[in-house]
Amino acid sequence: MILTKKPLFYRNQLKTAAINYIPWMFILSFLPGQMYNLTVWGIKIGEIHFEKNNHESIQITTKSIGLMNYLWPFDNQYKTTFDTVTYGIRSYEKKIHQGEFKQKLKGVWIPEQKGILYDKSLVMRPGDCQTIFTILTRVSKQKADKLDTIWYPMEHEGGLFKARLLWADSINVWAGNDSILCDHYRLDIDSTENKIKLLDQTDYFSENITRSNLIKQLWVEKSGERKIIQASVQMSRLTMKAIINLE
Repeated sequence: MILTKKPLFYRNQLKTAAINYIPWMFILSFLPGQMYNLTVWGIKIGEIHFEKNNHESIQITTKSIGLMNYLWPFDNQYKTTFDTVTYGIRSYEKKIHQGEFKQKLKGVWIPEQKGILYDKSLVMRPGDCQTIFTILTRVSKQKADKLDTIWYPMEHEGGLFKARLLWADSINVWAGNDSILCDHYRLDIDSTENKIKLLDQTDYFSENITRSNLIKQLWVEKSGERKIIQASVQMSRLTMKAIINLE
């Protein structure tokens, strides 16, 4: 097989890069029917499919393909419901199947107790507390002047973080057969000391999305449906890009 002839160093580097940058595989699709291709060194390693059941719920399914399906297969689902005004979390659920690792987690907002109940663990949070998915949903709904520099509380599997979008400029981005004018953002996620250990192990997305040493950027369609057109994650000299599939 051709795959067995790949140098071990090359295969290990590809797998390491994918693990480090895997977060973008899960935060790119926030409009109905959208699909994104994710590549490392020009090699397509996964697809993201998004379903929007109603105006307050998003579901994202991610699957490995090609060489990545040989090195590190995954088939994961994430679902979030949220308040349509504040984008605060109302429920969160994930079903993970990556390699031999399987996991399920579900959290529900309990307004009377002002917290999120995961199984038997109650995590106290403000009513407008975001998730990574609701923050990215805001990008497709609100303009740059409503988002720029604002810190949002962000719940992430028992850890309280703060996140913000920093507007950099407006620039044309090539996607498919067209050049699209986009707002360019950097996404910052900082940790706080408010943490509750819910899981002994988690999936690679949940483990890596909050890493502060990853430079996370977004290019969002400036008008129209405000789709996320492109995203990148950079660490040191390695960069992963994801571009919308407009076909």
